[in-house]
Amino acid sequence: MYWKDRLAIVGRNGTGKSTILNLLRGEIPIDKGIARLGSNVRVGYLSQHFHIIDPKARLIDVFRSEVNVFEGDARHILAKFMFYGPDVFKRIGDLSGGERMRLRLAQLMHQDINMLMLDEPTNHLDIDSREVLEDALEDFQGTILAVSHDRYFLNKLFPRTAWLDQGQLSTFEGPYEWARAKWEELQAKQPKLDQVELKEASKPKQTMIKKEHPIEETIAALEVEINSITMQIEMENDWDRYEQLLATRKDQTQLLEELMEQWMELED
Repeated sequence: MYWKDRLAIVGRNGTGKSTILNLLRGEIPIDKGIARLGSNVRVGYLSQHFHIIDPKARLIDVFRSEVNVFEGDARHILAKFMFYGPDVFKRIGDLSGGERMRLRLAQLMHQDINMLMLDEPTNHLDIDSREVLEDALEDFQGTILAVSHDRYFLNKLFPRTAWLDQGQLSTFEGPYEWARAKWEELQAKQPKLDQVELKEASKPKQTMIKKEHPIEETIAALEVEINSITMQIEMENDWDRYEQLLATRKDQTQLLEELMEQWMELED
């Protein structure tokens, strides 16, 4: 990433999106390779979770613990984040999820940072809190790296998208919907198996290997097909189609296992 980039990391659950942020923040050790930030990068982190040290602490005091300003200035800043009048004296433990996010965002926007890392920041937010978040991010002058499943949020604020799948990160120069279309297009260009090829592959090993499709290629193509189906399952909103995809993946996975066994026999 470069200065003022706005990049969103997307992908299905469990692929390691948040892990990338934690590696960059130094929160978890690196097994191999290198993950580092530039020497002048000052990171602010915003997630759906807000760690509370003292639930009885007042909102304005928690804000000032991170931002060194007078109380009057603090109240003026907090009003921009929808904390008006007596709201600033609320106890932290009594705040809603949206209020906690707005408080943390107010702190970050008034600290000396030039990069924001966001981990599912819109989860469980009310409409007003979402608008505050979006407005603040649009005004932010630094670099933003975000992990999110929120399509509206992604399309509105992030002109670049990185798709994480099977440990591989593919970057697209476009917002989420455009990147999704390109990703599906790339998947569609991968080798496909028709029913004739699948039936041929499941025959006894003396007729199993075709000249056009050696068994290794058949296995590789089938693995690509299963990965593509899995991605479609994660994005499918139609229940009937979802059930069809699940059944297809089950059949393809079973066939893959049979082919792997046959391939192992050929190798012996």
